[in-house]
Order: sequence, then C-alpha cells, then structure tokens
Amino acid sequence: MITNNKSIVCRVHRSPSQPTGRPSQPTGRPLPRTGRPPLGPIVKAQVTIAAAAAGQIHSLVEHCVSGIVSPKSALVRQTSQLLASLLRRQGSTSLPSLILDKIIAWLSSALHYHERDVDGWQTVHQILRALADALRDAPDHAEEIYLSLAGSKGSLIYTLESGSSCRNRALAMQCLHLLTYVTPEVVAEARQHNEEIFPAAVVSSIQRIVIYVLKQPLPSPDVCSHKLYLHLVASALSVLYNLVVCAPNDVLGNIIVSACRPFVFYGLPGFAHNELVKHTTSPEVDIPLSSGMDSDSSSRNYTNRNRRKRLRRKRAQPSRSTSDCEGRPCPLVAAVDGLGLGLRGPPPATALASVSLKPHLVDFIIFLFSHLALEAEHSPELFSQDESFVEARVSGSETDFSDFDGGGEKETTLMARTRQCSLQAINAVIDKVGKQHKFSYWPPLMCQTPSLMTSVLKDPSPSVRMASLQVINTFLLDSSQVLTLAVENEGKSSYTTLGHQLGTSLRELHRCLALALLSEKFPGALVRTLKTIELLVENVNYSNLKPGLLTKLVTHVKYFMRYKEAVVRANAFSVMVSVLMIKPQVAELQHLLIRFQTPAPPTLTCPPEVLPPPVMEEELPGQEEDEAETNLKSEMEKMNLLSEDEEEKTEDNAQDKSMVSWLIQRCVDSLLTPDHEAVRGIFIQVQLQSLKVLSALVSEHLNIIHQSLPLIQHVITVCSEAVREPFHPKMTDLAPDSHKKFEAGEGFDPAFMSPDPGVVVEHAYILLGSLLGAVKADLDKGANSCVSVSQVQQLWLWVLQGPLQILFKQAAAEQSRGSMEKGGAPAVDPPKQDVNWRNRDALLLESLEDRLKQTVAIATVLTHFSPSIFESLGEECITLIIKTVKWLVTHEDPDLRLAGARIMAIIVSFPGVVGNSGGVSLLQATVMTTCDLLTQRENNVNRYRLLASWALANVSSVFELYVDSWKCQEHGSGNEILSPMLIVQLLEVGIRACKDKDKIKPHGVRCVGNITSFLRAEQAADPTIAPLVSKAIDTLVLCSSTGSNMKTRWNACRALGNILSSGRLPIADMPWRSQVLTTLGNLVESFKNYKVRIQACSAICSLRSREEFGSEYYGIWRVLLHGLDNAQNIIDYQEIRHRDELINQICEGICQLSTHLTLEDAGSLCELLQLHQDMATPLLKKAYLSLPPERTGHALKAQSRVEELLSYDALTESQQLALIILNSLTAAPTTTNFT
Repeated sequence: MITNNKSIVCRVHRSPSQPTGRPSQPTGRPLPRTGRPPLGPIVKAQVTIAAAAAGQIHSLVEHCVSGIVSPKSALVRQTSQLLASLLRRQGSTSLPSLILDKIIAWLSSALHYHERDVDGWQTVHQILRALADALRDAPDHAEEIYLSLAGSKGSLIYTLESGSSCRNRALAMQCLHLLTYVTPEVVAEARQHNEEIFPAAVVSSIQRIVIYVLKQPLPSPDVCSHKLYLHLVASALSVLYNLVVCAPNDVLGNIIVSACRPFVFYGLPGFAHNELVKHTTSPEVDIPLSSGMDSDSSSRNYTNRNRRKRLRRKRAQPSRSTSDCEGRPCPLVAAVDGLGLGLRGPPPATALASVSLKPHLVDFIIFLFSHLALEAEHSPELFSQDESFVEARVSGSETDFSDFDGGGEKETTLMARTRQCSLQAINAVIDKVGKQHKFSYWPPLMCQTPSLMTSVLKDPSPSVRMASLQVINTFLLDSSQVLTLAVENEGKSSYTTLGHQLGTSLRELHRCLALALLSEKFPGALVRTLKTIELLVENVNYSNLKPGLLTKLVTHVKYFMRYKEAVVRANAFSVMVSVLMIKPQVAELQHLLIRFQTPAPPTLTCPPEVLPPPVMEEELPGQEEDEAETNLKSEMEKMNLLSEDEEEKTEDNAQDKSMVSWLIQRCVDSLLTPDHEAVRGIFIQVQLQSLKVLSALVSEHLNIIHQSLPLIQHVITVCSEAVREPFHPKMTDLAPDSHKKFEAGEGFDPAFMSPDPGVVVEHAYILLGSLLGAVKADLDKGANSCVSVSQVQQLWLWVLQGPLQILFKQAAAEQSRGSMEKGGAPAVDPPKQDVNWRNRDALLLESLEDRLKQTVAIATVLTHFSPSIFESLGEECITLIIKTVKWLVTHEDPDLRLAGARIMAIIVSFPGVVGNSGGVSLLQATVMTTCDLLTQRENNVNRYRLLASWALANVSSVFELYVDSWKCQEHGSGNEILSPMLIVQLLEVGIRACKDKDKIKPHGVRCVGNITSFLRAEQAADPTIAPLVSKAIDTLVLCSSTGSNMKTRWNACRALGNILSSGRLPIADMPWRSQVLTTLGNLVESFKNYKVRIQACSAICSLRSREEFGSEYYGIWRVLLHGLDNAQNIIDYQEIRHRDELINQICEGICQLSTHLTLEDAGSLCELLQLHQDMATPLLKKAYLSLPPERTGHALKAQSRVEELLSYDALTESQQLALIILNSLTAAPTTTNFT
C-alpha cells in the first residue's frame, strides 16, 4: 500500500498451512485454512520501509535481477510479482534504461526457461505481467533484447506458438505490442537517417506469428473466453499497425490486409467470421524480407502537395494508450479474466520518498519470497490490484478507442475495438504503399462483399464507421489519375476491365455515402462522411460516368447546410465548393444549378424561414413568385444596386423572372439571416465556407448566376464592412420591427450576429476578386459573353466607389501626412460597428494583424483589371489608382509592398499608366522595392522572393515603353530613366535570383535578359556595369545549358534571343558572342526537350546580319541540318506534339541563314549541303506549305538572295553546286516538285 507520506508499506498477513503439492490449474476458490502457526515475527509484523526514495527503489529493483534470484530458480514467480508491483508503483519517475534492460533480459531468460515447463503456467503468467510492465516504461531497446524476445527463437514467439493457456498467449501478444511501440521522435529520426528501427529478423518472425494467430479458428469457450480472445486479436492487430508504421519496407502489405479484412466485420450481424477467414493449422513459413511496400521515399511522403491545408493527412505513428502519454493519471480498467484493454490497470502512485536497502535486508527479501506465494493464495487482496492486464499502447487521433456504445468491458465494446484496430492496420498499409500501388487493394476492400461501405452503413459503433471512412479517404486522396480511368459505358467483352470495375464501384460508393448521410446521427461521423464525399467529388472524372451521381449527392448534402451543428454545416458548404469546381464541367451540374431554384426572397434582410424538410423532396418555386420578384426589384432599387440598363431590361421583359439560385440562397441565409431557427448560432467557418461557395459560383458558373450579381454585390458590401444585415445603415429602414428590437438589444446576443472582421473581410474581398476575374474572362469571349462592356464598367465603378474607398482614403491620408507608421501595420479606419462579439483586449491585440490582412485582400482586387476597362475609367480614377499603388509599393510592410508590386506587374503595360504623369515614378519605385525584397534573401521567405522576382521580370520587360514619357517630363538627354546604380542593383539581384530556388530561377533569368537587352552600348561599356553584363551573359549561358528545370532553360534561351535581337549592343564585337552561339547551337542539334530546342533556334534566328554570325556561321549551318535530321528521332513520346513546330523553326533558321549567304560561304557549304540534300528537301517543302503567311518572309528573302548569287559570273564549281542545291531548297513548292 502506498501512503500519502510517500512511504511504501508492505502488509504480510498471517498465512495458514498449505497442503503438500500445488494444483496444476487454479481452483477459483481459496484453500481451506488450517492451524498452521505463524511464520515468525518478521512475517507477522507489518513491514514498513519508510522514506522510500526513487533512487533506492531503483536499487531494489536492480538487486532483484542482479544474481540474488537466478532465472532458473523456483522463486522466479515471486520475484516477478514483486517486480511488477514495484514497476507499477514507481509513480511519475521512471527507471533508467540500463536497469530496464537488465530487468527485461532477466525476465526473458526466465521466460525462456520456464515456458517449457508444463506445470509452470502460473510462473509464466507472472513473468509476462512483469515483462509487460517493464516494456511499458522502456522507450527503446537494444538489438539483443529484440532478438531474445521476438527473434526466430524468441521467448515471446515460442509462447505464442506453444500450447500455452489463452491468458498467457494474450499477455505475450500484449508484450509484443509494447515491444513494437517506439516514440514518434525515434520514428522521425530513423526516417531522416534512413535507418531501420527493428532488426529484419524480428519483423519477419513477429509478422509470421501474428498472422498465424489471426488466421486461427475461433476457440471454444471452454478453452478461451470470448472476451479474452478479443483482447488477443486486438493486440495482434495493433502489433501489425506498429510494424507497418515503423518498418514499412519489411512487411508484406497484401498478407496483412488479407489477415485484417475479416476482422473489419467481426461481430456484425449477418457475417460469419469463420466464412471470411482462411484458417491455417500451423505457422506459415518465414515471410521473405523482400519489400512488399513501395521503397520509393517520394511514395511514402505523408505531405499532400496538391491539396488544401485543411485536408492534409496526419502522419501515422505507432499505437500507444492515451493513459501512457505525458505521465498523466490513468483510470482503472475493469478486469476481464485477469486482463484489461484500453487503459493501464493500476492507479497512479505517488513518488516514493526513500527505500532503505541495507545488506542485511537481502536475507529478508529471500525469506520473504519463500512465503510470498502462500500469502498470495490465502490473501488474494494483497495482489488483486496487480492482476489487471497491462494495457498495450494504442493512441493518437486515429487510434483512440473512443466508443460511446457502452461502458466497461462489454463484449460489444471489445468487438468494436477489434474492428477499429483492423481498420487502422489496413489504413496504415494503404497509406504507406504510396499512391502508385494503393489501388491494388481497391478490389478486395471496395468491390468484394462485404466491403468497407458495409462497415460504414451497418456498424453500430461511430468510431468504427469513422475508421472505415478514413480508409476510403486514404484511397481517394491523390487518386485522380487512377479514377480518371473509371468508365460505365463499355461494350460487351469477355472480361471486366479495370475502368469498368472502378466505374461500378464508384457508383456504388456514391449511393452508399448518400445513404450514410441519411442514416448517420453522430456529428463526428457526419463530418467524416462529408469529407469523404468532398474527396470523392474532387478526384472523380464525371464526364466518363453516367449522369445522376451528382444529383443524388447534392440532393442529400444541401439539407445539411441547415444542420444544427455548425461544423456539419461548414463541411456541407465545403462539399458544395468541390461540386462547383468540378473539371471538366458536366451538363448534369449545369442542369442542377438551373433546375433547383427558389423564388427570390421578399426582402434581402429577412429571407423566408425554411426548415429542413422531414421528407427529402426537391424545393420548387412557390405560388407567390410574382410578388417576390417585385419585392426583390424594389429592394435592389432602394440599395441602388440595379443599373439603368438592367431596370430598362426588367421593365421591357417582365416575363423573364429573375430567379435566385437555391445555392446562393443558402449562402445568403448563412451570411445575412439573423434569427433563422435552422441556422441559429452562426460560426465563422460556416460564413467563410459560404463565401467560398459564392466564389466558386461566380468563377465557374457566371453565365448561370449573372442575374444574381446585385445580391452578391450586397453580400460583399455587408461582409466587407463586418456588419450584420440588420445593422447596415442602408438597410435600417428595410428591417422589420422584430429585427429593430434585436438592434436595440432586447433579448439578443450580438456574439451570434457579428462576423469576425479579420477573416470575413478578407474572404469577402477574395469573393470580390473572383467576381471581377470571372467577369474579365467572360468579357474576353466577345459575342458569347453574358455581360456587356457597360455592365463591367459600372461594376468597376461600384468597386472603386464602394468597397475600395477605404483603401483610397487610407492611402490619401498616409500620403498627406508624408510619413508612415513605424512597424509596418496599416492604420485602417474600419467602419463603426458593435464590438461586443469579442473581448476588447483581444481585439486590440489582433487588430493590427487583422487590418494588415484586410488591406492586402483589398489591394489584391486591383489585379483584375483588363486594359480596355482600365482605360475607360477616366484620367481621375487612373491617377487615384496609381497614387494608391505607389503608396503600397513604398510602404514599410513587406506584405503591402508585395501587393503593390503585384498590381504594378499587371498594369505596367497599360497605356493609361504609361502615359500618366505618375507612371514613371511608380515604375522606379516598383523596381527599387522588388530589388530590396530580393536583396534581403536571408530575411525573406520563398513566397516573397517568388512574387518579387515575377513582378520585376514583368516590369523590366516594358522599360522601353516609359522612355518617351521620361523624355516628355523635361529630362535632359544626359539623364536616363534607370540610373547606373539602379542598373547595377538590378543586374546583381537578377543574377542572384538565377541561383535561387527552381521556382524563382525562371523569373530571375527573364529579369537578367530584359535588363541586358535594354542597355545601350554606352551603358554596357561603363566600368561599373561591364563586368556585370559579362557575368549576366555567363549566367544565362549556364542556365540554358545545365539543370533539370526546363522552364528555366527555355526562359534562358529566350533571354539570350532578346539580347541578340535588341539592336542596342554591337553583337559582332562582343567577346561572349561565340560562347552564346555555340551553346544555342548545341541545344538545337540534339537536346531532348523540343520546346527548348525551338526557343534556342528562334534565338539564333534573331541575328540580323552576316557580321553578327562571324566565324560561327558554318557551325550554325551544321547544327541546323543535323538538328533537322534527328528531329524525327523521338526518344520521349510526349515530345511528338512539338515535332512539327521544331521542324518548321529549323527550316526558318535555314532560310534566314541563306539570306546572309556570300559566295565564300557557298563554297565552304557545298559538301555539307550535298550530304543533307535528300533529307532536307521534303522537310523544307512541307514546312513552307504549313507555315502561316507572316512566317514565310525569310523563305522569300532566301530565294531572292540565292538567285542573286547565281547570277554572278566566274562562280567556282563548288559555289555553283551549293547555290543550285540552296535554290531547290528555298524555292516555293509546287504540286509537281513536292510530290
């Protein structure tokens, strides 16, 4: 007994005499007492070891296993009992790893000796209990311990293989579970260093024996109770889970899945376990160590790169009990046949103060051992606390046993835990095998009966249903490439293809998930079901499947947008976002958005109260449609949201009724409805998902919902001001009396009415940006556009005069003061609003960050301008925008500076900006800002450098446009738009960007090429600039000729072409001319990527005279003819789509070379032309016919030049032969000579 004064008290009661001999099996009742005299004064007395210190407890444990008792001694049972008691009562302290290793080694030796004793089953039981306690506290083990316990001849393996009692086998399996658990830190370190956690022989033997145990038939109740069998199976399944997590390369996933699958349905009515299991009568042979999992590290990467952050997977960790974490107190577990599952058995104990272990006490310990067994049999209360089974470690968000099906250790609860453990092991296998091979498990788990959907629909435990859905989620994650193969319209054939099997199973999966939504009542399982539907919609290609799947899903999901739990509503909206973003779009989705409509609400402030209908029926327009339409129009007119053209159109065509999409109505209800019964207690996530739904609608389905744009504008206005609908100043008169009472504060909590300004404002402006971007893209369609130019102009005027006014006023105020606040946070003056929704202190702490995010979101709206709309705004609006962008660019905060640079990168080439008086100063400020951001490489994250390099590349490409504006501002001829210092800074940051990350390199290459091509000869000869120009050329040559980033190499070739074609530099006199032409020629001749070859050839064709080719003229001829010859030798089949364009580009290059031909060149080219004449003639003729008229100019000039040279007198034989060949190559093809 552990007392509160931190002392250990050992009570030894008087023991009666015991008959000679020991029963081989427990009798279940205590032996009869006899008149045996007391065992002595020490045993009679209460032995108290006061002031027990943790260090002395460690010493006591160490003495027990250091030779006092031999592992072969008869006192092993009593020693094991004492060790188990001490290990469980050490409190928050833990034994050193060295002592734990000694204990485990001693227990392993004892188990190895006594497990072969037929009558020693009780001794084995006590050894296993002590071993489980020791393994529970040991974080890691040496290789010798792994081999002695779980090797091919390990003691635990022998216990499971031999005919031990069922209780001992369950304890041995629990010990294996504890042995295979390692801390997540050890797993992460092993992955980092590519090291093995367990010896390969241990993994093989454990896997063999566990699968053997799982494939055994159900034991009879006389041999093993059902609860005990469930403990055994749950531990075995958890062992497999730990092996998959810790040693994925040494396990065979298909064998594990086949062994675990029957237990997914264990205990479900209608499914006999014996019919699902393929029984084995003896342990299978050792499983080979060949990797059954994908050994590629990329396939085992847990991070999902192509998904949104909210759907990222958690890394699987070895299973462990929640009570074993962080030393927290662990509750008691009810004992079932001496076993427990789920939590650690003994209660928490306080740390022992001290234990006096004097030499003379050793004799007492030995004496105590001799009577310990007798006292235990006659005083069971002494050790009854230690009889609970040491629990295996099963923890983590994916492995918690958190059923709500009943308490205690009921069989139903244990069966549910068994099913959950099997699903976790299967999920770990599918997760580890990688997306390349995980669909090999799809047929047995999703297509055979029973399938995982059987568990989702029929399992009574919510946690098991959620585990089944998690396995399906793992299948669906990153599965679009495989699911694209799914088809349903397939002709008759002698076999079933993979695509048809996938299509059939996907249709069944849609049906079952829809049924699961209807039958599920547990909110957590509902959320998991909705996430599964979301993943399914994102990865399935519905264009290859029969219609009807989306209709069923949307029909059921839409009612959960009014569910009482906010988290369920938020996930329902998220599912609708995925539905709306389906690509390629299908007609069924268009039909859904058109078909399911509700009449427009009578007022925008008080939508009709619609509760979720008890019967799943489609909503149809009501009888008061005309009245609702009239009220909607009047409300929009009061808000001044209808343009004059729309009013005239509505008056002229009264028959066309403006119907609000049912989905828009759902979003409006979540955002603007104050007291709707079904949406009471609105949370921020629901509002954010509603805004995302609206963003998906306007970006993907503008042609359907364009009539509802006034309502969306109103939503943007209300949300951007972070004010609920009844409190909007424009809507006060429209609010009914009941809402005015709410405004007065009668019986209403404002916490449920005011959205979070920080995130709602940000997403409201994201919605506004999506609307403007969709309108811009739709306007580019021309005659097929659903909006007119005048409507887009009015929309932008509303944006500039409404939502963006706060940005303009802030910029004007800052510029008028002539200084900005120190610290970089923008001083946004938000509209007045009720702030009772949040504690004022917290609001002050977060206001600066919230305002910064709001300002960035507002500024991003300006990136959606089109040139025509921008020019139509007028000089006053353009000047206001330029001043605001300059304020952003010159701000202290890097986020705002990036936002300004991004806007300038879009509008930099607009004539309204180029011709404006403030355009040049904005250009210079943007250049300095981006250079500053790129210079501070160590202090900036990759996103900053990426956006800054992209903006600088765009801005530097139009320097030439601003030269005239610079001259018109009365600058002298000696002044340049870019000062020498700024040019040096530009070249330095550009060269540095070329050596940055792969995503930044292409923009750095563009920047270097644009700046170098802008320089005049005088500037390039400047002593401070000339070395940087040479370095820039070397960098471009290096980027074009090396590296695996094809985008960087393509941009480098383009940049070299811009430099060669600029006409500003004397190319013929440049020392780097030969290096550049040689590099480009090598790329044209034989590079594997055809797009890079095309761009390299285009760069060569940009030279304007024979002198610029210099001595490389003949070499260019050679590489072009060789490149034309091998252009049809395609190594990568993906390059075949660029083959014709490469041939056409090389033919253009040959024609351009011919325009610069001289007689001396013709003589040297004679042999080369003769060699390639037969190959080049048909290709040149074909290219001439396929080129558009604007690209045939070089061919005409080449033919004229060759004819001119042929007319000369005194031609040598080689010159004349070369010119004749060139004349036939460059002549315009006719039907006769082409055929």
